Amino acid sequence: MVKLVEIEEESVYDGDSQYTTDSELESLANQSEKDYDSEFDEEDEDDYLEESFLERIAALKDIVPVEQRRVISSTVSSIGRWGGMGISVVGKLGWIFTTSALLVVFPLAIESDREKMMQQWEAEQGMQGQMNAPPAAALPGMPGAVAPGLAPGLAA
Repeated sequence: MVKLVEIEEESVYDGDSQYTTDSELESLANQSEKDYDSEFDEEDEDDYLEESFLERIAALKDIVPVEQRRVISSTVSSIGRWGGMGISVVGKLGWIFTTSALLVVFPLAIESDREKMMQQWEAEQGMQGQMNAPPAAALPGMPGAVAPGLAPGLAA
C-alpha cells in the first residue's frame, strides 16, 4: 500500500503552529494561482519569442501526409538542381563575354583612340602649314603664285 504525503512550501511554516487557518490557506491558494498563471504566461511568451520560422515549418511536417512531403521534397530538389545549372550556365556565358570583350573590344577601342589622335595631329600640322605659308595670290609673279581662275601649272 502506498501512502501519499504532501510537502508544503516553506512560506506555510511562517508561524510556530503546525496548522494554518482558512484565511491563510486561501491567501496561499490565491498566491500559488497567481504564480502559476504568471509562470505560464511568461513561458508561453518565451516560447513564442524563441521559436523561429524554420522551427514552425518543421512542426508542420506532422500535418502533411508522407506522400505529399515526398512530392514537395522532390519538386524543391528539382528546382534547386535546375537553378544551380542555370546559374552555372549564366556564369560561364558571362566569363565568355567578358574575356571576349577584353581581347577584342578593348584593343579595338585603343586603336580607335589612336586613330582619332592621328587625325587631330594631322589637322594641327595642316593648320600650322597654312599659317607659315605666304598667301598664294598676294604677289603675282612669285614662284608658286597662281593666277586667279587658272589651274596650277598653267602660265598666263
